[in-house]
Amino acid sequence: MNRTAPHSASTEPPAPLQEDRPSTAMPTYIAAILSVVRVLLGYGKHLDEILPDRASHKHFPTLAAGFGTHDVRRILGHIQRGILRAMMLERFLLARAAQGRDIEPVERPAPAEPADIEGLELKLPAPSQPRAKHGKKADPNDPMHFAIPTLKELESQVRRRNVGRTIAEIALDLGVIPSFCAGATLNDILGALLHFGADLEQFFGIQTSRRETFRKQRDNRSAAPIRDWQDSPRDAFRELVGHLIGEPPPAASLAGPG
Repeated sequence: MNRTAPHSASTEPPAPLQEDRPSTAMPTYIAAILSVVRVLLGYGKHLDEILPDRASHKHFPTLAAGFGTHDVRRILGHIQRGILRAMMLERFLLARAAQGRDIEPVERPAPAEPADIEGLELKLPAPSQPRAKHGKKADPNDPMHFAIPTLKELESQVRRRNVGRTIAEIALDLGVIPSFCAGATLNDILGALLHFGADLEQFFGIQTSRRETFRKQRDNRSAAPIRDWQDSPRDAFRELVGHLIGEPPPAASLAGPG
């Protein structure tokens, strides 16, 4: 990974799985999830490699808006955390597949019927003394609380959280937004989020909040705000990165920063 990361946490990539286990057919849902994880992982590694040389590119703001900041070091920290999380999720999925265990989609609750609501008996608790206020829970998307977990912490998170939440965290750490994705890849990512337990409202809310934060920062950088980062983001992203997420990289090497 890039050595310009803002943190020096000892987070070496997890060791590869042993290959001496008998091969089994890949479970259906795990195969689909793995495809999404590997696309995100490949994109993250590519971004980690090229980004230090692209910070001065004319289209860098289009990418930076997905992270909510112009700070390249902070962006690289998010990317490297996303890479580690994706590697750990891939490892977890392969280990589960080797046991012949699939991951079932999370069933979303159906809308409540009016008759069900009317039949509810609300039991209000007796008034009690107000609890002492504790500090707010740290927001992992707040730059003041940014940290790269240890591999042990990442493994614990991947094992205890549903897959959709982990994929959402990876996508957020990589600054993925719909306009950066090839059509089929976007459908695959959204499908993984929708069917495997991600909080879509929170996911898109964070994306929107980041772009709004970036817009304010961008406006404050100039007396005459430049909003070109919002123009044709798909074309700008392809020119900056070389290809959309999910597209094969071009055969020729990318040109230098514009």
